[in-house]
Amino acid sequence: MGTGTDEIVRDKGIPVYRQIYTILNQELQNGEYDRSETLPSEKEMCQRFGVERNTVRKALQLLVNEGLVEKVPGYGTRILRNTPDSAPESRTPVPLKGTILMITGDVDPSGSPAQYLHLPLMQILEQKFSRMGYSLIYKTWRTDDKNLKETLEYIRPSAVIFDSYIKSDYYRLVLEGEIPCISVNHYTPLLTSVINNNFDAAYQVAKLLTGAGHRRIALITGKPGYETTRERLAGFESRYIQKQLTLDQKYVFHGDYMFDSGAEAGEKIAAMPAGERPTAIFAFNDDMAYGCLKSLENHGIHVPEDISLVGFDGTTQYEGIMQPVTTVNINVDAIVQYICWYLGDRLAGNPSKAIAKIQVEANIVDRGTVKKLEYKF
Repeated sequence: MGTGTDEIVRDKGIPVYRQIYTILNQELQNGEYDRSETLPSEKEMCQRFGVERNTVRKALQLLVNEGLVEKVPGYGTRILRNTPDSAPESRTPVPLKGTILMITGDVDPSGSPAQYLHLPLMQILEQKFSRMGYSLIYKTWRTDDKNLKETLEYIRPSAVIFDSYIKSDYYRLVLEGEIPCISVNHYTPLLTSVINNNFDAAYQVAKLLTGAGHRRIALITGKPGYETTRERLAGFESRYIQKQLTLDQKYVFHGDYMFDSGAEAGEKIAAMPAGERPTAIFAFNDDMAYGCLKSLENHGIHVPEDISLVGFDGTTQYEGIMQPVTTVNINVDAIVQYICWYLGDRLAGNPSKAIAKIQVEANIVDRGTVKKLEYKF
């Protein structure tokens, strides 16, 4: 087993996280880890390969996607199989027990495109439920759809996952049918919900920026009606209230979670007199952060030398194309873990004893776009 950064060739033309994945995959196939063990911690891997945590997590996600390991909140990265003899093609197929129906609205209240959370969520859940003996059917539900009852009668799902905001009538229809169900990415008091802790994550971003000495901080928010927007705004403002600061509304720009709205906000910021521009910007998702970055670059405004910038969602779609931006990484693995745990218990015939609101903590990934100023709070 390697112990140094010499295992990684940074000018090889292959992303570092894929090199780490290849090394770990080979070590698993060679049986270098006991089946009962977990992989080394993310911190240990960062030290071993000389990389940041987000790079390690991307490598681990590839192993998760292949069913080699499983990330267990509070436990670590558990090895599921580690020899060629236990590869998927040699395992006995799991008999199909039923179908899980995953429903999402036609408008995503989290705002960001599906690749950040919803598509990975669907892909990982499909793998998890397949190993449990269930197929996953994914359906987009428009607000004017009236035939959910017919769909339920036709599919006869063993359980239902509501992804993001869905009309309360649909929740009640599934509950009346006594079908195990859960809400993800949206809180509803009608059933157990697994959500990202947007409030705390935004508070931590505000703490990071104010702790670095920034006082003029611009926000690029999402659509006001979205729950995600309200939570992130409230979390950010709570830090201001705590420090007895006032959020100047001229530094608040309303976006729609798309790249172009971030670019538009960036143009407005660039048009401000240099002495009035914000020293830092917090965009409520990465698309808008990178759109803003593009506009600033077009005007010769450098990040973080001239303006610090933080996004949200932990996307990698701009990797190798644009400068990496400090962001908030959503723990999709933990969200999946809680969904499978809750529905698995219901499918085993154990009734739910209470409705719970499960909040999954996110973490800030430092990519070097926050500059420390001399002023401190």
